[in-house]
Amino acid sequence: MFDPVIAPSGTLLGLLQRGRGDGTLHALTAPRAEALAALNHCVLHDPRHDWQVENRSLYYARLYLDLNGELDAIEAHLFDPEDVLDADESRTGLALAVLGHLASYGRLDALQLLRRYAAHGVNWAWALDELALRDDDAGLRALAAPVLARFPRDAEGEAELAAAVRDAFEPRPWRLWADDSRASIATRVRAAQETGCFDRWQRQMDSTGPRPGWSVRAVFEWAEQGVERGTPLHVPAARCLTAVAGPEDRPEIVEAARSGTEGARCTALRYLADANDPDVLHLIEGAVATGSTPVVDAAV
Repeated sequence: MFDPVIAPSGTLLGLLQRGRGDGTLHALTAPRAEALAALNHCVLHDPRHDWQVENRSLYYARLYLDLNGELDAIEAHLFDPEDVLDADESRTGLALAVLGHLASYGRLDALQLLRRYAAHGVNWAWALDELALRDDDAGLRALAAPVLARFPRDAEGEAELAAAVRDAFEPRPWRLWADDSRASIATRVRAAQETGCFDRWQRQMDSTGPRPGWSVRAVFEWAEQGVERGTPLHVPAARCLTAVAGPEDRPEIVEAARSGTEGARCTALRYLADANDPDVLHLIEGAVATGSTPVVDAAV
């Protein structure tokens, strides 16, 4: 993420960049041209240090409404040749989110800009997500052909299409297109949906985490892998033991609690404590006396 340049807090631009409530008041009392120039600067040059944790689009959208602001600057920014060269979401994300809010307030010009950008812009997926929440079915269906045209009809293109369908934040457009009256569109989207579902299933099957059929030893090994990665897993591993272990496994678990590896010992202690095992207090005392710091912490 780029490091934004923030104007002094006493200026109109600085207030708007910081999302201050009094920034709106200053903008409404300033000359309209000056206020719109500052607002456009904020929307086209995202001032947030981390756009994923700080919301600002509704703040700017409402100010566009209050100022009756034109969208010429946003349009020029979205369709600038730089859009092809810089595919980073941070360049256009804020502008698209602002247009989404404006469209929800009934600004037809904002809705039309989103449609155009979804059809031709690099960050089309973001625009499509905004439209999924605001556009009608007819508007979304009209985008099916230009969006699908982005993906070549070869193995690589179909794989990219399946990934786009699978990872879409808003699935509504893809569901509409899967039922499209045009067979060339519906067939292709349905195939992509099936591939995406298979990909998710395959990733679940290939998971390195706990799964049915594990043995007690496999759970201990998984907990030890967490120790090696610096991610304690003894609490979820103990829950796995509850599902995996039977009465015949108790001697192995007690031995692990007494002298096992760090991950296994922490897991076994937690499991035996949760099960109210009669020997657990003795084992906890032994762990506090002889165990490593993580084992002592788990025992306590």
